[in-house]
This record gives sequence, structure tokens and C-alpha cells, in this order.
Amino acid sequence: MAAQVKGGIGIVAGIALAVLAVSSAHAADAPYFKGRTISLIYGGGESGGYVTYARLLAVHYGRHIPGNPRMIVKGAPGAGTLVAANYIYELAPPDGTEIGTVGGGTATAELFKTPNIRFDPRKFVWLGSLTSEVSVGLSWHTTAIKTIQDAFVRQMIVGGGGPTSGNVLFPVVLNRLLGAKFKIIPGYKSSAEVMLAVERGELDGVMSWNYSSIRAGHMDLVRDGKLNLLVQFALKKHKDLPDVPLVTDLATNGDERSILELVFSRQEMGRPFMAPPATPPAVAKILHDAFDAVIADPAFLADAERQRLDINEPMSGAQVDELIAELYRTPKPVLDKALAITDMSTFK
Repeated sequence: MAAQVKGGIGIVAGIALAVLAVSSAHAADAPYFKGRTISLIYGGGESGGYVTYARLLAVHYGRHIPGNPRMIVKGAPGAGTLVAANYIYELAPPDGTEIGTVGGGTATAELFKTPNIRFDPRKFVWLGSLTSEVSVGLSWHTTAIKTIQDAFVRQMIVGGGGPTSGNVLFPVVLNRLLGAKFKIIPGYKSSAEVMLAVERGELDGVMSWNYSSIRAGHMDLVRDGKLNLLVQFALKKHKDLPDVPLVTDLATNGDERSILELVFSRQEMGRPFMAPPATPPAVAKILHDAFDAVIADPAFLADAERQRLDINEPMSGAQVDELIAELYRTPKPVLDKALAITDMSTFK
């Protein structure tokens, strides 16, 4: 079982210690991270995709950091990945010894005024994203929901996590923008927990399960016809799913398409990793360089393939920064409409 985070140190003290350590290491010509441990904090449950990708990165990341620090993986469960994002922003020491991985929705959480966030995504030190994610909406084979069009004519009961989780936000968007009939049951700790409820017949399905997670450990359900794949939540189709419609295909006019493109642009950074704000530039560069080295490492790519984990159009930290900056340049009329559609303050 992965460990869980307990707390952090003060931001000012962390910066001072980091700067001092970087300077001392440089003076002594010794790697800054030599003899150190880096904790990789993940959101979500203990059996979902976040911890799976965190463990994959942890195996290879330390090899590409001068000094070869020890890597450990810790969980910060709660409200999807919101608790983890708040922790990294507020409490994690900004000295490189704690980094995190969260949902792609973290990029737009502040833009969409998501309740209970305590971070500005533009201020994280984004290290990169391991894959551009495609998630799918699906139903269990025993339900009457066989296609996405069925969810527009009859109620579909789906489960989800917290307000920033795709499996809550995505069906809310389809309800409000397009008139779908999803009844959303929030509060699940992970997609794996949602799927247990689906298999028990408590839910009809889920309206966002990362295809990478399905591919990694649940393709038997697809092969055996237990899952109806209804829709892809992404801007581009996954190569494995040419016949499953994109969410943008459901738009009936240009305004709807623009809003859907804004909302689902978060999928482009499907498995992002970040360090706290105020991480010193010298430390950030070490972490950035190591991430870039990992995603080009044949041993890492072979390990991902062995585990059937998608590494689909990974992004550098600079590319994540540019994506977020582009999202914040969205024209006001489109943003205002998207804000009304994604306002979670009235969601219950």
C-alpha cells in the first residue's frame, strides 16, 4: 500500500534551504540530489491510473537525475486529485524533494472557478505530461444504454469522484450544454471503485475512464463485450478506437463545439507532473531535464509497453506551460459560456 502524505514545511524556509543546498552542492561539485529522497505525491485512489503512472515514472526518474536520488510514491487521496494539487501548491517543500501528479483538469480548475481549489495552475513548475489522454464514457453490458445517443433519451446513472474529476465534470457538461440525462453519484475515491459499483449493478456506467487504464488492466472487459464504449473525451481519437465518436462530434453548432474544445483540451496533458511554486530555477532545471530524458529513454518506453500503459504524445514542461497559457487566452464570450456550463458551485 502506498504511503500517504502527512504535511509539509514552510514555503519561505523551503526556498532558503533549497537555495543554500544548490549553492553548497555547486561549490563542492557534488550533485544537489545525492543522498536525497524525492517523494512523488499522487491523487486519486490506490489502484487507479494516477498511482500506476506515478510508479512507472518513479522507477526511471531517479536514474536521470544527477546524484540518483531515491524515489518513493505517496498518496494524497480525496476529491479526485484536488487534495493532491492543493498539497503540492501549499505545503510541499519547494526544494525538489516532493513533486506531484494530478488530473489534467488541474489546468483549468482556476479558470473554471472550481470550488475548494487553493492554487493557480500557472504557478506550478510543470515538469511535463507522460501522455495525451483519451478517456471514454462507457456503460455496463446489462444496461439499456448501448450508445451515447441513448443517454439523451433515458436516464443513465454514473459515478464519479470530486468536482474536478472528469467523471463528474464531463457528464455535467453534456447535461447542461447538450441536454443529456446523466444522474451523477459523486464521492468515489477512484475509477476502480466506480467500476466495482458498475459491476455490482449500482451504476449504469462511468462518463470518464482513462483508456490508458482500461488498456493496462481491463481489456478483457472490452474483449468479452462487458463494456459498451459510448464516446471519447478528447480532441483527437485514439488509434485503437476509430469507431467510437468524439465528444466534439456531438456538437450541433459552432458555439457548442468551441465550448467542448475548451473543456476537453485538458486531455492533452493527460498525466501531468509538477513541482511546487517557488522551486528554485536551478532545481527546476534538474527536474525538467530528467523528465525530458525519461520520456525519450528506450528502457522507460519498453517498461510502459510491457505494462500496456499509453505513452501517447508526451509533453515537456514548456509544452504544458504553453498549453495552459493558451487556455487562459480563450476569448471572453466562449469562456463566459463555458464558465456557466462548468460552474460546479450548484452541483450536488
